[in-house]
Amino acid sequence: MTITRRDLIQFVGGSALGTLFTPAPWRLITDTALWSENWPGIPRPARGEIRAKFTNCSLCNAGCAVRARCVGDRPVSLAGVGGGLCPFGLTAHHLPFHPARPKQSDGKDAIAAVTAAIAGRRPSEHVVVLDSRPGRTASWTYRRAMAALPGGLYVSPPEPPVAIDLRSARTVLSLSAPLLDGWGTPAKVFAARDGFRLIQAEAVESRTAALADVWLPIRPGTEEALAMSIAGELSAAEAARITGLAEHLVASLPQELQKNGPALVIDAGMSPGVVELNRRLGAWGRTVFPRPEAPVPESWRKAAPPTELAAVSDGSVRVLWIDESAPGQYFPWEAIERKLAANALVAVFTSWMGGYARRAPFVLPTAVYPERLDDVPMAIDSAAATFRIAAPLVSPPPGVINPEEFIAALAGVAASDALRQRAAAIHKRGRGTLLTYADGKSVPVRDVKSEDFWKALNAGGRWEDDVAQALEPAARRPFPAPSPQAAKIDDYPLTIITESRLAGLASPSLSQIYQESNVRLAANRVALHPADASSCGVVDGAHAVLESQRGKREVTVTVDASVRPGVVLVAGLAEIGAASAKVVRL
Repeated sequence: MTITRRDLIQFVGGSALGTLFTPAPWRLITDTALWSENWPGIPRPARGEIRAKFTNCSLCNAGCAVRARCVGDRPVSLAGVGGGLCPFGLTAHHLPFHPARPKQSDGKDAIAAVTAAIAGRRPSEHVVVLDSRPGRTASWTYRRAMAALPGGLYVSPPEPPVAIDLRSARTVLSLSAPLLDGWGTPAKVFAARDGFRLIQAEAVESRTAALADVWLPIRPGTEEALAMSIAGELSAAEAARITGLAEHLVASLPQELQKNGPALVIDAGMSPGVVELNRRLGAWGRTVFPRPEAPVPESWRKAAPPTELAAVSDGSVRVLWIDESAPGQYFPWEAIERKLAANALVAVFTSWMGGYARRAPFVLPTAVYPERLDDVPMAIDSAAATFRIAAPLVSPPPGVINPEEFIAALAGVAASDALRQRAAAIHKRGRGTLLTYADGKSVPVRDVKSEDFWKALNAGGRWEDDVAQALEPAARRPFPAPSPQAAKIDDYPLTIITESRLAGLASPSLSQIYQESNVRLAANRVALHPADASSCGVVDGAHAVLESQRGKREVTVTVDASVRPGVVLVAGLAEIGAASAKVVRL
């Protein structure tokens, strides 16, 4: 029998058609789907009672109130109360499972090494805690511990000296402050936005500049000259020459701020010059107030005072603890390294393997929000003192370390009940109101029992003082001398402009924003104008080195025509601490 090619095609075609009418292919598809859903590593949806828990987000000082939808004891979604949450806050329940968390603790070795280093330090050497997020109850514990240790110093970034009230402002001049991009409490800022005219003076068209009523595209680093012109310390013509603005725009600003008051002038850190400018504009006591603080137990007042890093002698730090367990401000590593003795010991409390963890021999893992019981520092736009607790929503994994208890134990200071002691001090004072988000009620503290007050705070409550701090007379003061301008260096032709970004862990779900679409710069990216990219010999997506006099770092380049020529836009790199830089192709 001869089998032709036609017979073979008919047989194969008939077999395939016949197979479709049998259960075999359909059963194979069904079984494959079931198998793929049960592979090891496939997440299992939580099962249990659905309920709501309330807490306060501790990822930044805004401390937004959070409603967590929980299945059993596991949060499955987060939402803001009385206002939205930022992308970081919405995805914070992913952070306990982040793959970049430290997996191993050096706690026992660190205790032995630190104890030996403290015992062997010279009288001129210091034991230092560097707190990247001051203003917490943990900060007071560090200060008390350093007061108990010989040579102890508490070092932190300076806190803003004042607080602001956007609700009372009619005109706001922002000197490169990211007002609409996370600088204040988002719910408060956007609730007050329709009530004031926003003038944004900034070198780049940031998100705040794009949403402002007026954008003044000043030259990078010339905000101080504009402030001095408004204060009458610099002529409009000279300020126009420095800032690159038209003279008539500079000359009209003081009149507009006086005419359309109450006015408010802000910059990122509310510098002394900006505070004095607000005094002269009559904003003191109307839109600007002394920075408030929640009460603390009287015994804590003997704590070590905050010290600026620049005031610490070079080569004098024998032991350095760095707390970056919560997102905060950062010092360039080169500035820290100069302060270390030759045989210095550095230990870092952290929840991720970036940042200072790359520099320290001892890395001590900590809990992350929403695992850790902590309080939230004062927000810049809180004119009255507040106290908010970030109550944990899930239990931390085994092996994590509580930084303040660790340091307090080495110094012989009690710290295990510090948050409760501070809550008791607030309640004892009998001022202010307690707001509970579960029922939306606000009651005077004096009408709440001490135990109920503590329970309400742990259930996401918020204490707020009745009035702002007592005001000192708004006397005219000498305007601060201008900061010395860095000399122009031919080798560093670009000016660094930082884009605000929350440091630390971020949910992998945000990769679409920070890594794929580049809607916001990731920590390892910079943005250049096409002309500057061409002169540096780089193209979009190229790997390069960002270098300044203070340090350098490998980055990926984004070419963006919206970036001003002569500017390199970065996402707050801690290693780069200078105003001028260059980009070199790898």
